[in-house]
Amino acid sequence: MKYAIALLLVLLQTTACNKKDLLKEKQGTAIIVPTTPADLQALLDYEEVFAPTTSFNFIGGDEFYFVESALPGLKQSIVNAYLHKDFLFDEGEEVPDWNNAYAQAYYANNVLEGVKRLRGSIDEKTLNPLAGDAYFKRGFAFFNAAQIFALPYSLNTLEEPGIPLRLTIDRDEDLKRSSVAATYQQIIDDLEAAIGLLPAIVDTAHPNRSSRPAACALLARVYLSMGVYDQALDAAKRSLVYDSLINFNAALTNAALLVSATNKETLYQSRIASDGDGLYEAMIKRQVFVDSTLLREYKTGDLRRALFFTKNNPPSVFKSGYFGKLYPFTGLNTAEQFLIVAECYARQGEVDTALFYLNKLLKSRWKTEQYVPYTASTPQMALSIILLERRKELIFRGLRWTDIRRLNVNDTLLTLTRTVQGQTYELFPNSRRYALPIPGQVRRFNKHIDQNTY
Repeated sequence: MKYAIALLLVLLQTTACNKKDLLKEKQGTAIIVPTTPADLQALLDYEEVFAPTTSFNFIGGDEFYFVESALPGLKQSIVNAYLHKDFLFDEGEEVPDWNNAYAQAYYANNVLEGVKRLRGSIDEKTLNPLAGDAYFKRGFAFFNAAQIFALPYSLNTLEEPGIPLRLTIDRDEDLKRSSVAATYQQIIDDLEAAIGLLPAIVDTAHPNRSSRPAACALLARVYLSMGVYDQALDAAKRSLVYDSLINFNAALTNAALLVSATNKETLYQSRIASDGDGLYEAMIKRQVFVDSTLLREYKTGDLRRALFFTKNNPPSVFKSGYFGKLYPFTGLNTAEQFLIVAECYARQGEVDTALFYLNKLLKSRWKTEQYVPYTASTPQMALSIILLERRKELIFRGLRWTDIRRLNVNDTLLTLTRTVQGQTYELFPNSRRYALPIPGQVRRFNKHIDQNTY
C-alpha cells in the first residue's frame, strides 16, 4: 500500500501537478485520479505540497529588517519586495508564493473529484472528512494567494481584480482573474463547506489535517481581514470550542511544548515558503533582525521575549515558533482566536468581555504572579492594547502584512519605510502596490490573466 501511494504521488506530481507549471503552461488533460480513500488521504497529507504557504507577506511587513550585507545573497525579487518596488519578478521567474497556492488548489480539486467518484460505494463517514479537508486546503490556498496578489477587501475594491479560482482538474481551463468580491466569496464558501464536513475533534497527532475548529479559525481570519467583525467574532468563538493554551512557564523548562509540531495550541500546521530565494538561509545565518521598537514592547516578565527571540538586545533574531523547526509558522492556533475574539468585542464596545479574553491568553504568556491584567476605560483604549498584543503574540506568522492592509482601510494609516545605503523606500497606505505583480511566467501562458496596475 505504501508503495502504491508513493507511486500515485509521483505520477500525479510529474504528469498532472508539477507545482511550477500550475496556471502557467498547459500540458494536456491526462489526470491520475485517486481511487481509494487511502489514496485521497495520502494526497492531503503530502507535506511537500501543503506545508509551504507564502513568503512575500513576511518580506513586505514591518516586523524585521535584513542586515545590508545579506541583500546581495537574496533573490532579486525578495530585495525588490523588501524595498517596496513596483517591479519584482524577472519575466521567467518561478514564484513559490503563486505556485504553492495553485499546487494546493489542484491537489484539493483532485481529492474532491475522487470523493465524488467514490460517493455511493464508500460510506460518508469516511469520505466527508476527506472532502472537508480538501475544501479547507483550497480555501486556505486561495486566501494566501489573495493576500499577495490582490488588493485588500474593502467597499472600494470589490470589483477590482482578485485571483484566478481554479475549481476543477481541467488543466486546459482558460481562467481569468475573479473580482475581489468573488475571490473572498469563494474562500468563504469553501470554508463553510469544510465546516459542515470536518470532524469536531482536533487531531493533535496529525496537525496537517484540518478539523471543524481549524476551519472556523481560518474563517475568522478571513472575516477579520475583510473588516467584517461580527462574522469574525462568531467564527472565532465557534473555533474556541477547542481552547487549549500552552503555559509558557512550563515551556521555559520544556522547549518541546512550544516548538513541537504537535503542540496542543496548533489547529493546523503550515509554514513560510522558502524555495531557494535566500530568505530562510538569511534567517539561519542570523541576518534577519527583529524590529527593535517592537522588541522593546516585550516587558519584564513577558516570557515570549525569551522564547521567541535570541538574548541579544538589540539586535535580536527570531528563534522559535509552532512549526517544530526554524521555519516560521503560518498555520492556525488557539491563541490567534483569543485575539480575534478580544478585538471584535472591543470594536463592539464590550470592553470587559474583550479584556477577559485578552487577559486569559496573556496569563499563559507571563511569569506566574507577575502578570497584571489589562484594564481600559474606553473601547478605543482596549482596541489599542489588543492590537499591540496581537503584534507581539503573532509575530513572524505572516499575518502582519494582512493586518497592515486591513488597518489601512479601516483604522490607522501606516506608511512602511525601509532605508538601505542611505536611500529611503516607502509604501504608502492603501497603495496599489499592496497587490504584488502577477508573475510573468503565469501571464505568458494565460493571456486572460490581467496584470496589476500601479
